[in-house]
Amino acid sequence: MGLAIEELYDDCLYHIFELLPTSDRIIFAQVCHRFRQLFINQCAGKYRVYTLDKDSSRLELIQFCICRETVESLTIDLDHFDTARCYRTYGCVAPENCFRILCQSLAGMIRLEYLVVKQESMLITPVEKPFDQILTAVRHLPQLRRLEIRARDDCSLDRLSQLCHLEHLQILVPKMLLATLAKCCKSCGNLRSLHLGYACIQKNLSYIVPHCKNLERLKFGMPANSSEYLQLARLPKLRELSYCGIRRSGSFEPLLSALAAKSQLTHLSIDGGSLTLQETCQLVRIQSLRYFKGFYSTTDCVEMLGCLANLEELCLRMFCPTDVSNNLLPIIAKCKDLKLLRIAGGNVNTNSLKDAISLRKSEPVVLVVEK
Repeated sequence: MGLAIEELYDDCLYHIFELLPTSDRIIFAQVCHRFRQLFINQCAGKYRVYTLDKDSSRLELIQFCICRETVESLTIDLDHFDTARCYRTYGCVAPENCFRILCQSLAGMIRLEYLVVKQESMLITPVEKPFDQILTAVRHLPQLRRLEIRARDDCSLDRLSQLCHLEHLQILVPKMLLATLAKCCKSCGNLRSLHLGYACIQKNLSYIVPHCKNLERLKFGMPANSSEYLQLARLPKLRELSYCGIRRSGSFEPLLSALAAKSQLTHLSIDGGSLTLQETCQLVRIQSLRYFKGFYSTTDCVEMLGCLANLEELCLRMFCPTDVSNNLLPIIAKCKDLKLLRIAGGNVNTNSLKDAISLRKSEPVVLVVEK
């Protein structure tokens, strides 16, 4: 009398499993807990780091959901649930059902550490508030520390504050309510890194400062008055500050002055708008800086950067055609720890700079010149 399939040893079951088509493997996994575990043992490696995108099939989604406890990093492209199928032949046939399956499975991803949810094209779907539904599904996951939200259209993020374990948060959306962000920062007491898209928050970013006592890295872009930027200096653990986008000339002077007084900032990037002489005067007082990236339209300000004695990496973009080689020489001579000097725009005598670098007694500098 033959053995029942559940009586076979694991080795035999693995051999049978390898012979099955995908649809039968899914049925196999649904027979009992043991068979599901065998399925996971065979397939989990594919889903530890996984992207659900427009090309993912329904069967692949089901397999992924079966292995949900092993997922560590997940990217969800909401285009998978788009119903505008008249111009394409990919995506989910029944978006509401697939999305429901996904949300039910998300709640069981106990090892999930990194989640990206993105909407990068026009989305037509019967699913209401997809971002909020996903955030609600993952709100109790204890290992989820890193979250990225990317959307080309306005979206609801009202449930963001339910995620209390976040340490790294990136929000690249057209617009976000300041109250929603402040509530999120208040609930995430261990938030260490915050990246906001340009003009995502329109004003009064200072409202989040009292709730970000552990914030170390902040990247943002927001046209505002200098008094609003100044409040960011109150962040007690801020180490890295990046600004990207349009701003008023001279608007960073009070902020840079306040940061110089604290001397804790190690990385500063101001990517947009030339720094003025007054701003540079305050900037060079931040002796804790190791990395600096900035834009300049005058050569005098460049030479002043040689006062940053602890600088290790310097990236400059020049908005003037003047030769800045002589202005870079004091930086090469005075910044003993300098390892990288990157220059874009302007005119540079590469040979002159290389000669100056060769005379350094300390570690040589990597010179990168971009046109």
